[in-house]
Amino acid sequence: MLNVRSIDVFYGSKQILHNTSCSIASGERLLLLGPNGAGKSTFLKAVAGLIPIKSGVIEYMEQDISKASAYERVKKGISYLLQSNNIVPDLTIEENLAIAAYGLKKKHFNERIEEIFSVFDFLKEKLERRAGFLSGGERQALAVSMVLIKRPQLLLLDEPTAGLSPKAAKEMLRHIRKIAELVGIEAICMVEHNLRYALPLATRVLIMVSGKVVYETDNPQKFLDNPEDLESFFF
Repeated sequence: MLNVRSIDVFYGSKQILHNTSCSIASGERLLLLGPNGAGKSTFLKAVAGLIPIKSGVIEYMEQDISKASAYERVKKGISYLLQSNNIVPDLTIEENLAIAAYGLKKKHFNERIEEIFSVFDFLKEKLERRAGFLSGGERQALAVSMVLIKRPQLLLLDEPTAGLSPKAAKEMLRHIRKIAELVGIEAICMVEHNLRYALPLATRVLIMVSGKVVYETDNPQKFLDNPEDLESFFF
């Protein structure tokens, strides 16, 4: 579904990703792990088209999208949840969702919004509330809803539980899995530090250090059984 081959990414003169490769098949839920500054968020942004790659290839559905704009990638079925600043606080919940659904016919918009409300029912009760007045968990639920409303095929998530309490984090990941299945998301690539709840969601784990992929496994359970196996990558 996604095939990233040997990409290099720079911020100015500083290289962030070094010859990074990764593939994601339909049905997979890939969890990207690694210490702060490893390049995980940069990788997601490169796939989403928010930052350019200097070399390498990004293929999606067997098409080269290396030079496609972020907008074109959204149209092709790729959605990206930013870690922060992912809602418009001065607009209402309904207005945020309407912006995210731009281009959808009203009939389809109403269908999609009901799908979302079947999981995040508390948003329906606060449609006219300005997003800036929502709690942290409610804001993140709105942000997740905004990236899902067009039913993407590939969902990129950057720290979806950032700033949430352990209980709220567990609920958020449970809701993401439920709504992803409901709307037919084919694959997920997620950066998340809340390993206790994220690892059971994953089908494969990829570890990055200093902009390079250093380890990969299709047995995430091993890190739940032996958390110390991860320590060497973080310290």
